[in-house]
Amino acid sequence: MKNRVDIQWLRALAVGMVVLFHLWPTRVSGGFAGVDVFFVISGYLITAGLLRKRPRLGEFWLRRIRRLLPSALVVILATVLLGFVVVPPGARGDFGGDAIASTFYFENWWLVGSSSDYFAAVAPSPFQHFWSLAVEEQFYLVWPVLILALGLSTGGTSPGGKGSSTLAKYAFGVVAAASFAWSLWQTNAAPSEAYFSTFSRAWEFAVGALLASGHGSRALQRLGQAGRRNAAVAGFALIALAAFGLNEHMAFPGWAALLPVVGTALVIWAAADFAAIAPRLAAITWVGDISYGLYLWHWPVIILGGYLVAERGSWLTALWLAISVALAWASKRWIEDPIRRSTAIAARRKRAQYFAAAASSLLVFSVAFALNGVTNAQLTQAQTAAEKAALEPCFGANAIGDAACLPVPKGQIVPSLDIAKHDAADPGSVCMTKAEASDVRLCDFGNSRAKFRVLLVGDSHAATLLPALKLVAQRNNWQGTLAYHAGCSFSLVERDSSARGRACADWNTALQNRLAKLPAFDLVITENYAKNRLADLAHVANSTLADGLAAAWQPLIDRGSRVVAVRDNPEMTASMKRCWDSAVTNSMAARCSMHQAAAFVTDPIQQAQANTDSVKLLDITSRYCIDGTCPAVIGGVWVYRNADHISASYSRTLTLWLEKRLQDLLGGL
Repeated sequence: MKNRVDIQWLRALAVGMVVLFHLWPTRVSGGFAGVDVFFVISGYLITAGLLRKRPRLGEFWLRRIRRLLPSALVVILATVLLGFVVVPPGARGDFGGDAIASTFYFENWWLVGSSSDYFAAVAPSPFQHFWSLAVEEQFYLVWPVLILALGLSTGGTSPGGKGSSTLAKYAFGVVAAASFAWSLWQTNAAPSEAYFSTFSRAWEFAVGALLASGHGSRALQRLGQAGRRNAAVAGFALIALAAFGLNEHMAFPGWAALLPVVGTALVIWAAADFAAIAPRLAAITWVGDISYGLYLWHWPVIILGGYLVAERGSWLTALWLAISVALAWASKRWIEDPIRRSTAIAARRKRAQYFAAAASSLLVFSVAFALNGVTNAQLTQAQTAAEKAALEPCFGANAIGDAACLPVPKGQIVPSLDIAKHDAADPGSVCMTKAEASDVRLCDFGNSRAKFRVLLVGDSHAATLLPALKLVAQRNNWQGTLAYHAGCSFSLVERDSSARGRACADWNTALQNRLAKLPAFDLVITENYAKNRLADLAHVANSTLADGLAAAWQPLIDRGSRVVAVRDNPEMTASMKRCWDSAVTNSMAARCSMHQAAAFVTDPIQQAQANTDSVKLLDITSRYCIDGTCPAVIGGVWVYRNADHISASYSRTLTLWLEKRLQDLLGGL
């Protein structure tokens, strides 16, 4: 197929949108829609090639491998190695898992499985952008099979014949309609999953495929070159409108994705002749030429660069952009083009080429797997040290009220700041029910044969007590069980009709049914995020929320369980959050604090406890705030993981205090 300059411009516009969005998210607020432009282009080009010539699956896939895999593997390997060097262990998270998912092109489903949010403010993985490449590769895997089946079904020698072309239009139309309908539904029901899902994006490829099958060609014949150029300009304008008109708060893909998709389709359909102005826009064409490499490199450069240089500024943003462009050009010059154009490689037996691709992928997999193991070992070592120190005098919460405890030098605060900001009570959220799910997960801890049984239940704020409660269980020979749902309180209050609301209500119902079938717990400890309103009805009163909490507790009380309701921990004020999020050194983070009066809101759990005679209230405020101030560090331990979650390390230091308070509340344990 002739190398169309307008398609190169589309590629340049698409990658420019994505890169500028990642560099200046508030200025190019809809830049994330650049991937939708790429999807339509891919659907058009791949389908056009397949319809021209009967697809030989082995050869087709090898061409895709030679074109895409080498640069991708180089970027993944370089990111893994550099990330291991410059990113502290606590901030690496699951870089290894992301690298492996990217290597084998299932990163989009990996992100779905980990409940990732593309627009989340927390530190993202440098491999996250591989989700769109995974969607494309999944398309390349399935689409030629469909084209081949269409060719065989007509009995023709070529799938490009008239009968096959008509069938292709119908088939592509069905795929587009079905996928778009699914996208609309899933964007409303499960927006985070819809963003990454191949099924909610397939219609965009199918739109390109419809153009390749000749859909709309009759209307095009009635347009002169002026009309075609006008249609193309309108298409570019729609894409620009998406770049600056969309934003991360809109439901996407869904209806909003029509802007970039229709705009791209207009440009491709028009096939306008821009020969007269193309020389003056050679720079844009060149960006289109390096668009694949620029997409691959820019995100790791931005993420890893942030760990190399702590400061922020326009000059630094320009530097990351320049480095990304240079790496993109280099990878095209010395990796993409030589391998793609090599007649020697293409002439090798297919089996040998597949073997080389598999061996290269396994090499990257091995490196990522090994370094991920090293990271896990480093984190385990840090956690073990923290557990040993948790019961020591003057350490963490144990220092409060002890006049003999001396101030801890800032350089000795534990864990390291990077680990503290990822120091979760349930690493990997393995015990958590996801925000838009309703499955009940029960995770046991302590002595599984012990007679005294404890249930810790609620949302992620309840889970922050797990490290302390684990140690209490060990010290008192208890059997413990954890049940928690992301963003969903343990309550039978009516929920809204959103995906979160329905999932939360269903989880609470399912959990009550599950608990009713288990032996009664001796002790139930529950906590919820006091400010959480994500699944609540609009303008719901605190008294209604309190009634919902009490209703959830009552079946447990009726079976003989003693219930302890925990007042929620203080949440950082906006100024303290800015201080904490921007801190890259202990000295910077240690200065972060807030006034106690601004740290709390009315907690419905307090009203629910007051209305329920047998329920005891556990207020931990005195362990978080001292003399009217809630600091980021107490007793040489970082108190927070993020704005509203307590770090696992600090939670462990609550062990002795929590044990004593439970004894006092319940008259012995």
